[in-house]
Amino acid sequence: MLSNRVVTAHPIVTQLRLGRNHPPRFSWSFQSTFSSSFSSPLRCFDLGALPSCQRHLILVSETSQHPARAPFYRRRRRQAAHLTSAQRSLSTAEPRATCHVLSALSSGPLPYEVGWAHQHVLLHRRLRSLRQSPEALAAAAHDDDRDWLLLFEHQPVYTLGRGASERHLPFLSRRPDGGADALRRLDRRYRGPDASRLDVDLARRHVSSSLTPAHDDAHAAHVRALLSGTPASPVRTPSAAPVYRVERGGEVTYHGPGQLVVYPLLRLTRSPPYRRDLHWYLRRVEEVVVRTLGEFGVASRKDDEHTGVWVGDEKIAAVGVSSSRWITTHGFAINVDLDLEGFDRDVIVPCGIEDRGVTSLRRVLVEEGTKKERRGCGDGAVACPTVEEVGEVVVRCFGEVFGVDMVREEEILL
Repeated sequence: MLSNRVVTAHPIVTQLRLGRNHPPRFSWSFQSTFSSSFSSPLRCFDLGALPSCQRHLILVSETSQHPARAPFYRRRRRQAAHLTSAQRSLSTAEPRATCHVLSALSSGPLPYEVGWAHQHVLLHRRLRSLRQSPEALAAAAHDDDRDWLLLFEHQPVYTLGRGASERHLPFLSRRPDGGADALRRLDRRYRGPDASRLDVDLARRHVSSSLTPAHDDAHAAHVRALLSGTPASPVRTPSAAPVYRVERGGEVTYHGPGQLVVYPLLRLTRSPPYRRDLHWYLRRVEEVVVRTLGEFGVASRKDDEHTGVWVGDEKIAAVGVSSSRWITTHGFAINVDLDLEGFDRDVIVPCGIEDRGVTSLRRVLVEEGTKKERRGCGDGAVACPTVEEVGEVVVRCFGEVFGVDMVREEEILL
């Protein structure tokens, strides 16, 4: 009888109580049981010997000889599997990412070309390593695929971003020829031998043609080779400071002694800790500067309209970045104890922003000390940190913001 014999087939899974006082939980069509679409053979089980309250539909196929459990037990089994997977992922989690710190601050202010060359030697080494096969990459020097944070202080120099406008250099219009020759040499499309630019394509050719296993001597040799191809006679300001067009984003800016310049070289495709998002990266860089200045008691802010970090309406740190295959170059500059005459409006329009000014950490601290003295809260004495001291705080804040361990390398001695 049907009440004592039940026929079912794989893969239908259900539960059915057969007693008179236990109506079926789920509807069931016994006609479908005999459909020829099922690939598993049918099995029959005699349930007549069981009490009516214990009669259950049992599913057995050729691939499984165990009764199907009730949905409740299946849920518990899935939960247990999920917890096991989570515990397994924790046990196999990758170690925390590292970023290596290379500082040239002990050498004092260096030509801008030196910092630019160091960036591109490291960048093109890394690009070459990422193009290799996994086997060749495993055999190559591990140093090539590293994240770096370079710290520099530069001699006076003006740089224009790749799309910056030459009209933000007003001193050119006062030249005898109206600045026509300088404008030609600084034009973003001009690639002649007298172009006043640091050429990333030239850097790629120099480095790619002479790459050897990574070590200090080879790195220094590549930097020197790259410097040999930089412009011998760039456009110069009335103070004789060179003017270069470079591949970073942003408008014209000034670098000089007393300013900390930081170049992060990060592979943003490495997630975690990074994201493949330049807007996210810019905001993180600005956060590093805000936290750094906060360590010295200076309240600064980001701006929704302009990049960089601001104290009031004056910029204290400029940000201009570039990337190649999601590896970042260039970075940010914090005005620590910089002579602000370099931002003279007769020479440049800083960052192309005409209605805002520029400040430095020293100026802000002096103003804060003067305010305290007027309120009778101090004697007005100001102890401005050095570029090296600010660099130490930047390294620590950088690790906190980006979630990486900072590893110090030997300083660059030039």
